[in-house]
Amino acid sequence: MPINKMITQGYLILAEYNLVRAHHPPGIFVLPVADTPLIWTGFVSVRSGYYVGGIFRFRLLLAPDFPSTQLPRIFLPKGFYHPYTNAETGELSLSSAFTRWNPEKNHLWQILHHVRYLLTCPTASIRDHSAEQIQMLTRSTVYSDGQSLGSQCTTYPNPEAADLIINHRVRFEAYAHRCVKTLSVWSQNSSSGTDCALDNFPLSIHGWDDDQFIKRAREFLKTHESTSRHDDSSSGSTPGYSWIDTNTMTIFANEHSRGGDADT
Repeated sequence: MPINKMITQGYLILAEYNLVRAHHPPGIFVLPVADTPLIWTGFVSVRSGYYVGGIFRFRLLLAPDFPSTQLPRIFLPKGFYHPYTNAETGELSLSSAFTRWNPEKNHLWQILHHVRYLLTCPTASIRDHSAEQIQMLTRSTVYSDGQSLGSQCTTYPNPEAADLIINHRVRFEAYAHRCVKTLSVWSQNSSSGTDCALDNFPLSIHGWDDDQFIKRAREFLKTHESTSRHDDSSSGSTPGYSWIDTNTMTIFANEHSRGGDADT
């Protein structure tokens, strides 16, 4: 790519990042990789629904010729069980929200909001489809012996998961809880380096195990928070660090001022 186009692309990526900062959904933290800005890495904390309590790594890939009409791609940990996720690759399908990508109208922050919606309200995401599509899900795929047959529905990367969430919710809940237990950032599988799609992940939360770091961070955040509140009272904006509870130093803490219905 010519140097002038690389510079232009860099500015456009920076503009997208600024939009993400302005419109980021609660519970999601993401950054472009310093030396490879077409790759973004982040965490998504699920605060309600089937995957509640899970904090999952993800990778956002932009097209080499970004901005273009090619839809960006999202990868969760391999094996993530969700109707819109390919369990073998971890890729989360965005086609339910973006049938086509228009770089003049669509932005990365919209993708992040959709990711949060898919993980918080997977049942609602299925019901967004037409009744005809839902009826294509086989209503007798799961048997007492644990064997399953393939669904006839091709709308979802994981049609079995789509069938379970509509017709066998207890079984789906068990799979979702297993994802929380084995694929969250604190699990052994998450840190073992077995997921090639998320290897060399540049973001880490292991510093939160350091008591001295916690003490210094708490002092800094409380000092900065009091200053921010004073500044924000005149501007009408909301204070920062909404993803940290400064009293307990809990990362991705619940935001009482925001919320919404979620799957149960």
